[in-house]
Amino acid sequence: MGDQTIAEFLAANGIGCIPSDDGESMVSVPVLPGWSELPAGEVPGATQVLVCPGAAAEGFTPNAVLTHGRLTAVARSEEVLARAFADSRRLPGWQDLELSTAEFLGRPSAFIRGVYVVEPWNLDATTRYVVTDGQQGQYLTQLTVTTPASRDGDLATDVAVLNLGLEITQR
Repeated sequence: MGDQTIAEFLAANGIGCIPSDDGESMVSVPVLPGWSELPAGEVPGATQVLVCPGAAAEGFTPNAVLTHGRLTAVARSEEVLARAFADSRRLPGWQDLELSTAEFLGRPSAFIRGVYVVEPWNLDATTRYVVTDGQQGQYLTQLTVTTPASRDGDLATDVAVLNLGLEITQR
């Protein structure tokens, strides 16, 4: 169970996750000073993508990628979120720095923060998954914020605000 990713779990159970445009469930993160939003569709499957070009280091640009989709069948949120840390832990040289399975905005959630290496970069990443139940189905939200580890101190507040500023609106 701990080695299986959310995507693998969903696939093994015949559940798809399709980008949500039904208007029932919407998500966003705040665009902070120094950050800019990429045009819709620039990153396939992403709901919103932010970059911070002024904080680039060693050729890597800090970014925040938000995805949100409706599951094609209902799954127990505990079962989905039990696999939340597997993706991160598969990254090269991944080291956990923080883990949480506390609810977020009153919804089931999992959060992981750690560091990993993709030559030539040492990167710091946070990922939060949130499962939301709605009238038209169940939704899965993922927010991943990645920064050069060398910029941790400079960007710590931005990373915290992006993570805490995640909004999920149900109609």
